[in-house]
Amino acid sequence: MKQLFALIFLLLLLLVSPVELIVGGQNAAEGEAPYQISLQSLVGSHLCGGVIISERWILTAGHCVGGWPADRLRVVVGTLRYTEPGAVHYLSAIYMHCNYDQPKYHNDIALLQLNESIIFDAFTQPLPIAKDPWPEGTADLVFTGWGTQSAGGTTPTRLQRVKQQHITRQDCESRLADYKDVQLDACHVCAFRQMNVGGCHGDTGGPLVYNDQLIGILNFVVPCAQGVPDVFMDMRYYREWIRRVISGNTRCGINQQIVS
Repeated sequence: MKQLFALIFLLLLLLVSPVELIVGGQNAAEGEAPYQISLQSLVGSHLCGGVIISERWILTAGHCVGGWPADRLRVVVGTLRYTEPGAVHYLSAIYMHCNYDQPKYHNDIALLQLNESIIFDAFTQPLPIAKDPWPEGTADLVFTGWGTQSAGGTTPTRLQRVKQQHITRQDCESRLADYKDVQLDACHVCAFRQMNVGGCHGDTGGPLVYNDQLIGILNFVVPCAQGVPDVFMDMRYYREWIRRVISGNTRCGINQQIVS
């Protein structure tokens, strides 16, 4: 009888304890990240994260859509479980930065134009792009995604969240010193907390958020959460490129500057 009670107690403890996934993350709460999307193949396989910025535009990483025709991808919105869409939208066009990956890990950004408008509700909302700098060293950066729990691991069906800390470019470069092909510039922002906390496969393209504003999309990870920073595209740097693409004035981004 004592063994039975012990087993029941253990099961209850597992039910009420937060599930540790996304490499050091926890389950996101209902309505917590209504801007998060799952970029998928037409058969529903999760590929990357992304973020809603307006009724017909999605931001993601360029490497997430490189080589994909627009008509072979779909965007799932309004859900914490990418296998249970709130709504499914299809692409009419992909606009990838013309200087994508030139130099390596630079300009890793793409805009996805949808063929119909997103209907906003409590679980589906756009996220404004940051204009102002955030406090250096802040530990209040929130990252979300459906990435695997480890290199080669399984993909959680429920959206995961993790709090990261902003680190300076100098600190980031020092921590990435063993990765000679990673050259950081003004277009990058780095986040890091500790070993076994961070992004993994399937998280790239996903949003880094501070004070309800988009400050970055995940560009580069060392699989997975191996004690080095995650590197994001700095959205302040790309505000003007985004504006020009959406307005139809350009399809390329050259010599971008941080816009305040």
